[in-house]
Amino acid sequence: MFKHFRLGACIVLIAACGDPIGTACQFEGSGFTASDNCRYRCLEYRAISCPDGTQIQGPKICSGAQQCEPGSCPSGQTCYHVPDPFEKESYCLPADICGELSSHAIGLWEKESKAVSDELVAEWETKQARRQNQVTSPAAVNEGGNQ
Repeated sequence: MFKHFRLGACIVLIAACGDPIGTACQFEGSGFTASDNCRYRCLEYRAISCPDGTQIQGPKICSGAQQCEPGSCPSGQTCYHVPDPFEKESYCLPADICGELSSHAIGLWEKESKAVSDELVAEWETKQARRQNQVTSPAAVNEGGNQ
């Protein structure tokens, strides 16, 4: 039993390492050896699209929990889905990163960022499926003169 307690204590300590959400951050090193000071993710190379249409390029702050869903972040935080067609990324961010917003506006922003992200991923997956069909379709081979 003591062995399991030690293992659990080590896991808790490892999970608690790093700076919390909103802390200033930056990467050190490069490539595979790059690291940052954050518990979750340093947003130095991410852009945040605010509800008013402005963009914050590289806010250089630590995110909160990753892979959040609208409404799942703690009070004072908002779930933001990164508009990236290749990776499904989302993070809890400080709710005031784009200025003061009402709780209703934050909820709408969370849903909108998820919808935009989902749409980009769906578009990419549709293009990939079309490409796969073109490559494997016998008609595509015959049209190329390879009969």
